[in-house]
Amino acid sequence: MNQAQRYKELAARTEGKKLDSSYHAAFYLLSCEQGIFDVAKKHVNAMGIGFDGLKRSLRGFDETSLQVVEIACNLFKWTGKCKVTPFDISRMGYPYMEQVCNAIWIASGEVKVQIRDAENGEPELLLDSRPYQRTQRLHSRMEQMYTEMLEGSSEDMGMGLGEQNGETGLEMFGEPDGDMEMER
Repeated sequence: MNQAQRYKELAARTEGKKLDSSYHAAFYLLSCEQGIFDVAKKHVNAMGIGFDGLKRSLRGFDETSLQVVEIACNLFKWTGKCKVTPFDISRMGYPYMEQVCNAIWIASGEVKVQIRDAENGEPELLLDSRPYQRTQRLHSRMEQMYTEMLEGSSEDMGMGLGEQNGETGLEMFGEPDGDMEMER
């Protein structure tokens, strides 16, 4: 079974429940390796994901697998502190660190999980980053507008570079307007 097949099976166990980004992130991580999936599928049903039972069932698994499940739980429940630190994630190595980072993007709603049939007929898991790309474009536009606004207002206010006590600084001519006072 590949990850797409495992992911689909976990989602099917929710019996058609509308899944939010927390489910998608958790299923993405719980489907990343066969061993985790084999245990996880017993703890997924229409009511949700039974992480307490899942964690108890993973005794004897390697540290990285336990960390992956801990992160899946945290992304799913949104409560409590995650026992896995960013330092721990940085030491996971490939492919786990990539899987965890992808799951974080999925949980944020910035990346969507898609399953499609590949040329060989097998399901294939794809990550759609178009929502994130829209956010990037919006941020760039806002930043550009802000820069243009600052450039325009500095010309309107007669701002220029000057020198005080041998140091170069910003020199203002005239009185600041109300917006400038609010920023201080």
